[in-house]
Amino acid sequence: MDKIFSNLINKCLKVLMCLTLIVVAGSFLVYWIKYESLNLKILIVFSITTSLFLISVKKGFNNRVMVVGLIIFAFLLRLLWVLSIDSLPTSDFQGMYERSELFLKGEYYIFKGDNYYARFPHLTIPVLYYAFIMYISPIPLVTLKLINVISSTIGVFICYLIGKEVFNSYKKAICVGYVSAIYPATISYTATYCPENIAITFYLLSLYLFILVMKDKKSKKYLLLSGLVLFLGNLFRMVASVVIIAYLIYIVIYFKKQIKDRLVAGVCILLSFIIPLIIISNILKYKGITEYDLWKGSESNWTSILKGSNMNSFGRWNEEDAKLVDSYNGDYYKTEEAAKAIVQKRYTKVPLIKLIGFFIVKYTFQWREGDFGGVYWSQYRVGNNGIILDLEENGQVYIQLVYLVLNILTYIGLYNKKQHLNNPIINIFYIIYCGYGLLYLITESQDRYSFIVSWLFVILAFTAFNEEVGEDEKFNNNSSSNVL
Repeated sequence: MDKIFSNLINKCLKVLMCLTLIVVAGSFLVYWIKYESLNLKILIVFSITTSLFLISVKKGFNNRVMVVGLIIFAFLLRLLWVLSIDSLPTSDFQGMYERSELFLKGEYYIFKGDNYYARFPHLTIPVLYYAFIMYISPIPLVTLKLINVISSTIGVFICYLIGKEVFNSYKKAICVGYVSAIYPATISYTATYCPENIAITFYLLSLYLFILVMKDKKSKKYLLLSGLVLFLGNLFRMVASVVIIAYLIYIVIYFKKQIKDRLVAGVCILLSFIIPLIIISNILKYKGITEYDLWKGSESNWTSILKGSNMNSFGRWNEEDAKLVDSYNGDYYKTEEAAKAIVQKRYTKVPLIKLIGFFIVKYTFQWREGDFGGVYWSQYRVGNNGIILDLEENGQVYIQLVYLVLNILTYIGLYNKKQHLNNPIINIFYIIYCGYGLLYLITESQDRYSFIVSWLFVILAFTAFNEEVGEDEKFNNNSSSNVL
């Protein structure tokens, strides 16, 4: 059954990623034409660092030294970026930051009734996080960005660890780490006040622990830790249910154990994720901070599906659908029923060709930007005097080029049967990608929404290459005693 499922996923992704690749390439050409002035300093710096890195790998430098150097390099890149721009909280981030000040004053009404954070209570924890930083730090904005830098750097190290376990190769692992270190999306977002900066690190750590158990390197009790870590990440970006479902699918199809063992594994990962979420949600309600559960507010989730079905806005936020809640005076059930009726009409009363075209455009546009909107949100509302390095003007071509290369390699990897058939662990990444692709196909779409799993392309790009002869044996002999 695992081979059949792998082939099914593979065939679907060959079509979907081909469409995405075309759009990503088109975006690169648009940026190439639009931005005539290219920053040669960026090209020179990364050409030198990449050349030095490749030479180090080829000459077989000490792996531990290379990993430490990689972490320092990743940290400095991110630190220099956040120090080069006086970024401000914007959009949803601005709202969360401003509400954190009200929370510190004891004004909990913002989480109740039909207020914004009662309608969308999944944003509660980021507000409390900002409030905590505001409480302990005299310079909260700087502190938040520094935490982003540290968290993102830790994420680079975890990507290295994941690469090591997925490909059974130190060389591939260090290459995964380097690409993760220079990955434009994770660098650019450190200058924003986006809670995904924290969430991604927990998502990655959870995945790493999950992989260790699936490879029989750790006992099933580590699935409890994996679920708990994912729960923490979910508090900062509440879309981890997709990952949980991916875990369960992988356990059922690829975990080569008895049915009882699979059942125990599934229960461990599920309960360790759900129970803490229920506990935290009820504590917040008991303390009088929130009125609703963190996963279900005073506004139906169908309003997001409604926005996602709007063909005029290509499934993005639009004023027409946003007004629906007001037209029913915030009534949860009336709004939900109205949203369902409109969605059904939109999907059943249009020509099939138009519907297919809509889904293709919506899907591909969700994954088209190499920085997932990171540069835009970093530089938004910042005057020229507050920006030392203008990546919007001078860096978008390079950013899109890196992303295009990763997409090309990811697509080539789909034709490498040694990976998706003989290396089953790689399929967890494909399943996660499909899960989020489906989520954003159904719900409201924004470039930054898929940033939470932007790291998938860093891992999947290396499926285009096979390990060197003898690399697996060398890895297996050393990996048990050395985490690096």
